[in-house]
Amino acid sequence: MRFMIIVKATRDSEAGVMPEEALVAEMADYHEELAKAGCAA
Repeated sequence: MRFMIIVKATRDSEAGVMPEEALVAEMADYHEELAKAGCAA
């Protein structure tokens, strides 16, 4: 099973501003959990 995660654009994201490191780390952890659960290929 595959998932597509879509995030609503903001002024910062449209300007190419990266999110804080803590948020990037949380997203990576979430993606790892999905992979471990067999939700990502």
